[in-house]
Amino acid sequence: MPTDEDRDHLADQLAALPVRELVDVLRRVLPRYTESSYGIRTVLVLAAATQYENEPGLDLELVAWPDRDYYNGGLGPDQGLWEDGHCARCDTDVTSNAKRGYCPICGSRCTLT
Repeated sequence: MPTDEDRDHLADQLAALPVRELVDVLRRVLPRYTESSYGIRTVLVLAAATQYENEPGLDLELVAWPDRDYYNGGLGPDQGLWEDGHCARCDTDVTSNAKRGYCPICGSRCTLT
């Protein structure tokens, strides 16, 4: 079992990554925690929450995984989570560093602007 020191070391390594690389690492891990039973499917995802000053509530968008095929094996541009879009298949708002990605819920391709 990992110690607190091991987890701190891993957290430091993850925090040192640029956003697009962090998203790629989490794309490899989070879907492994998907559970399905009794007609209910639960997926662990990465989300971006935006809160505007003097406005109540949050804008919440799921982080789409970059379409590595579209980017010839790459991760897309290194620009932070500035691209916004919507998954037509599962009706989910998504964000990404890339203009082409995959919905983290249903796996459909998404086009972001």
